[in-house]
Amino acid sequence: MIRTAILRLLESYFRHRWLYLIPIVLLTAVAVAFMMTTTPKYVAKGVLYVQQESYLATLTAVRTNQESWWVSPAQATTNDLNELMQTNAFIRAIINQTKLESAMSMGDQVVDDLIAETRNSLRIYPLGDNQVMISSSSDDPEVAYQLVNGVIESYVQWQVNIQRAESEAALAFFTDVLQSYAASLEAAREEMRQYLEANPEPLRGERSGIQQIEIQRLQSNIDLLAARQANAMDKEENARLSLAQLESDIRQTYLLIDAPDLPQEPDVSLRELALKMAIFVVVGILISFGAVVGGAILDRSLRLPLDVEQSLELPLLALVPDTSTAHSRFLRRKQPRDIATVESEAVLPRGDSRAAVGVEISEKIAS
Repeated sequence: MIRTAILRLLESYFRHRWLYLIPIVLLTAVAVAFMMTTTPKYVAKGVLYVQQESYLATLTAVRTNQESWWVSPAQATTNDLNELMQTNAFIRAIINQTKLESAMSMGDQVVDDLIAETRNSLRIYPLGDNQVMISSSSDDPEVAYQLVNGVIESYVQWQVNIQRAESEAALAFFTDVLQSYAASLEAAREEMRQYLEANPEPLRGERSGIQQIEIQRLQSNIDLLAARQANAMDKEENARLSLAQLESDIRQTYLLIDAPDLPQEPDVSLRELALKMAIFVVVGILISFGAVVGGAILDRSLRLPLDVEQSLELPLLALVPDTSTAHSRFLRRKQPRDIATVESEAVLPRGDSRAAVGVEISEKIAS
């Protein structure tokens, strides 16, 4: 069965072998044309260094590191950037720092296409524990350069805005709390003053036990409110300090150590070109193979001796030889014959040749 299938596949291929080569040739030509017409891409790269905690934050002890110990600073920054890349607001902030901004007023469809193209042209991945690689590709080398700078500046500004919003919210909260704490402390002191005025200290002897207990209670309340106010004032001072040193802290935490350069030549990857070419060729081979298999399956004619034995279940008595010109030439090349045979074939007419072949077949069948 396997032998029959292989023979039928080979017979189907060699019957129209030039026709089956057309898909391979066409797709190879398409691949070459695609490679020739593909616009070259310019690639710009920049490396951002991320510290665990800046020296300024260590001195002030205002901003604490909230990252998990199993996540490196570079990986945490990469995760933040990749999440931000999924938002249109962040992409628009990047485009705003490039010359692509002029196309943002050409309609919603143009804006959506530009945002999608910008998102696909950017690649962000960690390099070790503290370095993040940011790369972009574009048809315009200046745009590729501006995109990398735009990502870095937009991310740093995003960090500044987040920290500023948190610091401003904390500052507003503690300012309101201090007002309420000051009012409570003033009320407690006024209560102590009124009690002392109503119960002056006796000229002789000491105060009664009840008065001493009440004065201790009032004083404890004053001390508690004063300590709470001092704690709130300390936190408010930290919030003010954090707001004042915020941008310097962020700039020290995220340091651009390898600034992007304006690319001078397009980035051409021979491996990528070879891979694309191979894909086209493989698709052509698969199409040709499918055509060969389809031809072998759909062709139900008896073309091989095995077909007669398996399909008709009859013994094979004889084969009609192939008298085509191509096959005759093949036989002449394959095994040389004597001059008499060649001369007899040259003199014998075509009809007599067929008759002679018929007589030969009849004799074989009779025997």
